[in-house]
Amino acid sequence: MELVRAARVAGNFCFVCLIALMVFVARADGGLAQERPGSLTLELKLEIEKPAVTLGEPVYATVRLINVGEMPVEVFKLLDPQTGALQIEVSSASKPRLVFLPLFYADAVRTRSALAPGKAVVAVFPIFYGALGWTFDRPGTYRVTAEYRPQAGAQRERIRSSAVGVTVTDENGIGASLLTGTVASEEAAKFLLWQRGDQLQAGQALLTNLLTQHPDSPVAEYAWLAFGRNLSRSFRNYAAGKIREADCEPALSYFQRIRSDRLPLFLQIQQRLDEARCFIKLSQPAKARDSMKRAEQLRDGRPEFNLAFQQAIRLEPALGHRLDIDPVSP
Repeated sequence: MELVRAARVAGNFCFVCLIALMVFVARADGGLAQERPGSLTLELKLEIEKPAVTLGEPVYATVRLINVGEMPVEVFKLLDPQTGALQIEVSSASKPRLVFLPLFYADAVRTRSALAPGKAVVAVFPIFYGALGWTFDRPGTYRVTAEYRPQAGAQRERIRSSAVGVTVTDENGIGASLLTGTVASEEAAKFLLWQRGDQLQAGQALLTNLLTQHPDSPVAEYAWLAFGRNLSRSFRNYAAGKIREADCEPALSYFQRIRSDRLPLFLQIQQRLDEARCFIKLSQPAKARDSMKRAEQLRDGRPEFNLAFQQAIRLEPALGHRLDIDPVSP
């Protein structure tokens, strides 16, 4: 009996030690909760601002990784398929499961930070074109899902969003004239994606033809924006071995043709920021201030757009100094 009682005491003592060790490890981790789907620590939300689009019209996704727990959680600071921290899946009748692959990956930006309870990491990015070509390549209904991947290969820790529907139509065959399966079609997609690229001559010609024949097409607004943003910035053409300086007057003429309300909010902000930069270059500070204020109004306290403001000021520091506007305040 004494041996049995001793064994029980020893067992209880080991159990208490184990609990103490677990508490010590948790505290040694800096008080950060771990990313486990079962613990309801993180929630991932996906939004497509324009769920009904024309064939060939760019599609942008917004993701929000929210800390719904009671402790800070260490998460990736940048949510983007290019970082590998996020995966986008698209399904349709013709493609039961398509994993969206970006044209490039940027592993260098996979940095983490603590996400406080109730706070979110938010990102906006295009998903209409990637390494596999046009994502929404024919009319129909698509379902888009996002998956957060805190650690590569750790399936148990992945967090998925609910599926979001995207409906694609092609009135008057406008999209079919853009998605031709040719080099020009691929270049046009890249020009719409990057909103720059002097070397993409065939793609620019295809978009110019679309603007001429279908100026009222929803794709036209994205094309005007791409042409304007391309000229608003200098461009190093490695193929030609020369640098083309920014040409702001024609850039502004492109911007003036855009019916901005047809664009996603993220692109409306980029348009106004580029207008402001061009007005600064043309020594028109009053107009620059007006464009910057319009961009601020569009942002309306949404932190996911702060990076666009930071990038604009990095390209044109005068936006942050002369205009007396805080570009990153929430």
